[in-house]
Amino acid sequence: MLKIAGDDRAEARRLQRLARQGQLQRLAPGIYTDNVDAPIESVTCRHLNEICAVIMPGCIVSHRSAFEHRPTAGGHYFLTGPYRREVQLPGVKLRYARGPGPTDTDIRLPLQSADAFISSQARALLENLSLSRGDPAERRTLGVSFVEEWLERFISRDVSNEVNKLRDQARSIAESLGLNEEFKKLDAMIGSLLGTRAATLITPQAVARAARRPYDDDRVTLFETLAAELQSNPMVVPPAAANADPQLQAFIETYFSNFIEGTEFEIEVAHDIVVNDRPLQYREDDSHDILGTYRAILRSKRDPSLPQSAEAFIAQLKDWNRLVIESRREKHPGDFKTAANRAGQTVFVDPDKVVGTLMKGYEVTMAAATPANRATLAMFVVTEVHPFDDGNGRTARIAMNHFLSNAGLTRIIIPTIYRDDYLSALKALSNGHPVPLPRMLAFAASFSRWLDVSSKERAFQALARSNAMKEDPRRFRLEIGDGGRAI
Repeated sequence: MLKIAGDDRAEARRLQRLARQGQLQRLAPGIYTDNVDAPIESVTCRHLNEICAVIMPGCIVSHRSAFEHRPTAGGHYFLTGPYRREVQLPGVKLRYARGPGPTDTDIRLPLQSADAFISSQARALLENLSLSRGDPAERRTLGVSFVEEWLERFISRDVSNEVNKLRDQARSIAESLGLNEEFKKLDAMIGSLLGTRAATLITPQAVARAARRPYDDDRVTLFETLAAELQSNPMVVPPAAANADPQLQAFIETYFSNFIEGTEFEIEVAHDIVVNDRPLQYREDDSHDILGTYRAILRSKRDPSLPQSAEAFIAQLKDWNRLVIESRREKHPGDFKTAANRAGQTVFVDPDKVVGTLMKGYEVTMAAATPANRATLAMFVVTEVHPFDDGNGRTARIAMNHFLSNAGLTRIIIPTIYRDDYLSALKALSNGHPVPLPRMLAFAASFSRWLDVSSKERAFQALARSNAMKEDPRRFRLEIGDGGRAI
């Protein structure tokens, strides 16, 4: 708790005496705390706004501090008041600039000792467009790049035209704050981001939104994280078997890809559906999922040429997804989602950022050094964007295997016994941990190359012998090779 002497001289002498006795810590002239155990710097930061208000009643937490709500790394905290002043506190320097007092839009801080305010969003945006000198990490304003990025994020979440209300509020206060030129910049930025006027933008996210291709910067960072891991530890996928039966291989890939997504059949039943092109009457939608995925995989195998542009990549994904979920018309096959989707705690890319994020993902994918690395990235990009209402996982795995087929490498299947490992590795990468996914896919690639798909009899016997179709990894291991080697 703070102890404030104010104008009471007797109280000031009493607090000074208690401080000398070690019962109080002095934070600033006339301001003390009875917390004598915690480091004085942490106590100062905990009560920072209240201390600022006592030193200069009616002050405004402004400029960059209105957004950051903490001192800079160098300990500077920026405010506006009736006169200029600098006050050194333990671990923090208060830097008051002379400027207009609070407007009706500013926020009153809930303090007991004195009045203080914090700049409204509109005022803070204008303030941070003002010019200032010095180290960008320590100067008073955050600058044009920050404001652009802040507005782009704000607009991406704006469902009720709040950005125009924000602009109107800035317009109403700009003249009284002496920030008319800053408002012109803000007005131009918002107009360009909304596509209603032309203005020069400088940050990639803002430029992409103005071009109607906004992207999810956090997801692109994840793509780059995986790309860096693969650059250091490249994926190794063996060459495809020369004697593989193309239709049989496509069926087995189909079977396991659908099993991952919960479309579960006995393998003989699923094979009969594919061979005879005959859906089960009592499971028509699930049967069509098997058939649709099979047709999409065959199409990717017949023409394994790689997309030569981001637009071609997107068109390819739409084509595969249209086939994969062709019978589920309510899921809009081949069309990008119009509502947000999620899996557990993972919320995927916003609908308005799907195209832009896929385009950035394509750039990262095609920049990878090896076909196997590109395949891994293509799969993760589609999985993490989750661009469709349904069929995202199957479409992502087709994309991966399409890149592998182009290079003459083994198409990867994820056996049921590996389903939990696969999903856990994707979740780990969504949280910024890139190592498990390539490792898991490398194991799956070894299994996929080992599996003899030259005939149905050999393939089905190998699947049974290897435990590939088992669902409980706590009881079974995937076993390959004549010696039953476990992986």
